[in-house]
Amino acid sequence: MTYKNGWSIVASMRSGKITITTSDLLKNPKCEVLLLFQFESDSTKNDTFTKVDQKLGKRLSKKAEKFGFKGEKNEHVVLHDVDSLVAYDAVVVCGLGKKDKFKNSNYYPLLSSSLSKIASLKFKSVALDVLPDVLDDNTYRAGRLTAESFYLSQYRFDKYKSASEKKKNSILEELVVGLSSTTSVVDQKAFAKGVEFGACVADGVWMSRDLVNEPALFMSPEKMAEEAKKIATQSKGAISIKILGRQECENLGMGSYLSVAKGSETEPQFIILHYKGDKAKKSVCLVGKSITFDSGGLSLKPSKHMETMKLDMAGGACVLGIFHVLGKTRLDTGEVYGILPACENMPSGKASRPGDIVYALNKKSIEILNTDAEGRLALADALSYAEKFLKPDYMIDIATLTGAIMVALGPDITGIFGNNEALAQEIYKTSQSEGEDAWIMPMHQPYMSKMKGGMADLKNVTGMGYGGAITAALFLSEFVEKTPWLHLDIAGSSFNESEPTPTRPRGGTGWGIRTILSWLLSHDKKNI
Repeated sequence: MTYKNGWSIVASMRSGKITITTSDLLKNPKCEVLLLFQFESDSTKNDTFTKVDQKLGKRLSKKAEKFGFKGEKNEHVVLHDVDSLVAYDAVVVCGLGKKDKFKNSNYYPLLSSSLSKIASLKFKSVALDVLPDVLDDNTYRAGRLTAESFYLSQYRFDKYKSASEKKKNSILEELVVGLSSTTSVVDQKAFAKGVEFGACVADGVWMSRDLVNEPALFMSPEKMAEEAKKIATQSKGAISIKILGRQECENLGMGSYLSVAKGSETEPQFIILHYKGDKAKKSVCLVGKSITFDSGGLSLKPSKHMETMKLDMAGGACVLGIFHVLGKTRLDTGEVYGILPACENMPSGKASRPGDIVYALNKKSIEILNTDAEGRLALADALSYAEKFLKPDYMIDIATLTGAIMVALGPDITGIFGNNEALAQEIYKTSQSEGEDAWIMPMHQPYMSKMKGGMADLKNVTGMGYGGAITAALFLSEFVEKTPWLHLDIAGSSFNESEPTPTRPRGGTGWGIRTILSWLLSHDKKNI
């Protein structure tokens, strides 16, 4: 990266551009708002804060004192009408909390919150003065988080709104990041590389959110297949794709998956992606639940519970977002496979009936007692296919599988299940560092007996009314013989029905893309 007169544009996406500068932000402003960070009770050690305050005749410190601003975490103070003195329309100060408790992972939600606040004030551009302590010793990660904060906090899904309604959404168009002139060239380059990668990650999350938010009228299995093909084409050879139709799946013995698709007029699409990473490294298969609409089948959902069931392909959307980033960045990972068993669960004269018995690819028979427990049926054949034909070193499925996980963990937290404790710990720790909440759940084997004892090898529900997230995970484990495997239940975390936040917009959230990409880049494969 080279600077021209102290400026360099390093990222540009559909929602704006990021520019890095080593110039003095007070001497060469190019934005409407100046954003400063401050640790709690530490304003005297922020050189830019001190300079701005002096230029403003102590107005900034006086307003902070008047409103009790101390620099506590996510605390803000805004000072307007300062342009005659510092050439900005406003100055915003964001509190980072106590310095000794500040973590790199705090940076993403705090910056996202500040940028959302500035956007809500109808400003279009912001200059960010980055404290050296925020950069810590990982300037690449700080750059990545800066880009992710900027782009993801600006996400909106207003495709179907009128022009007048769209204008109500104020979105930032430019972020200028000011690095200290003393920042080494090595750190400048690392920060810029981080911004470039973070922008690409954000684009993958945008894609995932858009796919989930798209009405099921338009987001069919065929449309998911089209999106997957587009990703493969744009990768220019890094990603290959194979799609199995109904007859090919039937020939392979995927009766479990096809039982879900029987009631719909739309054709199932069993999508297989392959990122041709380093074959010398261990391979991973990501399986994303891809039910483009879930009516419950003949076990029909109540209408209220059906309103948001376009979200039931969020696992597949997560996998597509990850492959979008892999194809654009050519990350140095092992081979990565992606399976999306896409179909629609609808009631009709052809639909599966409660009491039907089907055979999965691994030859196990399943008694379908509830057609609304369909996700596990589709995933069963996807997991069996991966283990039999792809033979990955690890498998991770991402699925909006059970409402029970929301009863256990609430709407924001993903449940982690699996057959390998070390792998579960790695994903958990990565999710915490990325600010994507998750929790490791028990695989309580005694409950497995509740899935047996019917007319077939397995029942698809227990009927006991409790521990539904656990029994669903146990059911899936019957289709994984020996591969280290995790099941991520994202029924709550993938979709936000409550008030939007800077990191969790209304609708699709894109949960898991940032965590899984970071894990692919850094996880310790030796101990698993």
